[in-house]
Amino acid sequence: MVTAGHCTSGNGAVLNPSQSDYIGPVVRDNWEDGHGSVKLVGQRCCSGDLALYRIDPGSFASAPIRKGGRTSNSSRAVQDYWRRWAQEGGEVCTGGVTTGEKCGWKVAATQVTFRYSGGTTARNMVVAKKASGSCTVEGDSGGPVYTVDTSRRAYAKGIISGGGADRSGGLLDSCWLYFTDIGLANIALPGTVARY
Repeated sequence: MVTAGHCTSGNGAVLNPSQSDYIGPVVRDNWEDGHGSVKLVGQRCCSGDLALYRIDPGSFASAPIRKGGRTSNSSRAVQDYWRRWAQEGGEVCTGGVTTGEKCGWKVAATQVTFRYSGGTTARNMVVAKKASGSCTVEGDSGGPVYTVDTSRRAYAKGIISGGGADRSGGLLDSCWLYFTDIGLANIALPGTVARY
């Protein structure tokens, strides 16, 4: 499975949100703590904020995107991954484990270098914005970015890295989203995004 690189550490382990269950080992990670995006061996450019981990045989993972927060039983089927790179004006949804499904994001810029407040730098990112509604929050990192077709199925477009609000985080503030394009995951990591 893929997640945000800043959520893991190279050669480390992935645990569930409550940190009580082992899910599996990190296979590849392009995020260096205190620095940010780094080039993976054999890569010409930084690939955003990515990590790949293996699901332990004793753990369970499934492809549907949860539409609500951690306790939600409502989900959306994942049909495939989006075959085209993110483009300005494109619409996306997010599925953060904390905030659940949030739609209405519009891509504002691609191939952006962004410096987070802690001093780390994310390179080759996509920036999206929405004019109102709640924003992604801490804990949503590593969640899916996707688009929904007329049959209500999801197409993977990326992985959440971060975001926030222009001002107070209220319902009338503009929200910003930073994510890694799914195409970078397909190039930088072994294998391809599975479809169901």
